[in-house]
Amino acid sequence: MPQDHPSPDVAALRGVVARIEAGRSGPPRRTGPAGPATVSLGDGALPLDAALGGGLRRGALHEVVAENARDAAAAAGFALAAAGRCSGAAPLVWIVEDPAAAETGAPYRPGLAAHGIDPDRLILVRTADGQATLWALEEALRLGAPAVLAELWGAKHYGLAPSRRLLLAAQGGRGAALLLHAGLAGRGAGLSSAAETRLVVAACPSPHLASAGTRLPIPGPAAVAVRVLKLRLGGDAGLDRDRRHPIVWNQHRRCFDAHPLPVGVPAPAADRPGAPRRAAAVVAFGNRAG
Repeated sequence: MPQDHPSPDVAALRGVVARIEAGRSGPPRRTGPAGPATVSLGDGALPLDAALGGGLRRGALHEVVAENARDAAAAAGFALAAAGRCSGAAPLVWIVEDPAAAETGAPYRPGLAAHGIDPDRLILVRTADGQATLWALEEALRLGAPAVLAELWGAKHYGLAPSRRLLLAAQGGRGAALLLHAGLAGRGAGLSSAAETRLVVAACPSPHLASAGTRLPIPGPAAVAVRVLKLRLGGDAGLDRDRRHPIVWNQHRRCFDAHPLPVGVPAPAADRPGAPRRAAAVVAFGNRAG
């Protein structure tokens, strides 16, 4: 996966980091480069954080997969917000393959800010293919990036050996690596890797905000349902892989909150005409009789 002959810029940067590391003294710190060893996704008692043992660990590789193809955008938004949580005030490295960037375009600054990411502290890396993406992810982690988000559009170059290299690079640099499997929607259970966690993300209805005088409610914040499919350290034996954790993104506090409404029952359409009273009475009677 790595290139045999790194560019002069990468070699020079490695030399600078090596000299800095050689000048340090004392025992290694237990915390990562940008904060605590574990980054919580919420700002309080979030059930998803409890299922993850407190949140996403630094010095580890975390995978994000969409539940189905229609959930791809929800998985990407969740991965971006989670990466922003891990980077904190430090720069975030985002690795995107050229074919995907050609279709989606450049990141939208207001959208980045809504996900808790300072656009001026975003390092955007463009790669030619999946092999280059994995190499760039490994190099960014080895150079000590606090958080790296990489989009991988295929599994041709990914497996146990490459993921093990990424895990070792994350452990060495104490950074959080988030790998979004953008091309493997619905196939998270078939992955085999050394990642510490694998999260399956699906879109779910967002809580509606109060209307501003019309019948239609205002669209609420982005909401997703997350399943913990893999958890290597701690609780994999008793892990409930079918449990969905519905959460909503709070852009004001830059964290996830528990979904305030039950998820699974579709909400009635706001513009649906009211049912006749007689029909409502029949339905009510039928419910009592049942």
